[in-house]
Amino acid sequence: MPVSSDQPSPPRDETRLQSARLKAWQIWLLVISGGTLWLSGATWLILYYFLRTKGEFGAEIHPAEPTMMDIHGAAIPLALLALGSLLAMHIPKGWTYRHQRRVGIVMLVCFALLIITGYFLSYAADEDIRGWASTFHWVIGLGIPALFALHWSNGRSRPPPI
Repeated sequence: MPVSSDQPSPPRDETRLQSARLKAWQIWLLVISGGTLWLSGATWLILYYFLRTKGEFGAEIHPAEPTMMDIHGAAIPLALLALGSLLAMHIPKGWTYRHQRRVGIVMLVCFALLIITGYFLSYAADEDIRGWASTFHWVIGLGIPALFALHWSNGRSRPPPI
């Protein structure tokens, strides 16, 4: 809706501050998808590395491992939708916040690496590729909440750009 010329526009820095903030639906989508991915991935790691069961022929997978991977896989489309909304709205509008660029770029690189390594884990037949993809995937995945916290706290503690 066009703004009539007799109404004053909001100050430039206020507009930037409002436009870089995530909408409520984006926050919920990130929290639900990201939390589900992190919890299911971390739970799978604990099950896989620490709670294997002993069977007749040696170590066997924990019975909950496949369920954790199903939950993890179900959350991926939501996470990709959330990432797409950030690429379309949050990142272009927040690019003026120079103090956020480094951590934002690091987060984007991490997301790209998670997507690539997740693809290799799903489709690569070579066990060497799957091995390094698995290690990269879970190391990066476990660190994502720390990057989110850093990005969020930097955004809350700094004034808007002028």
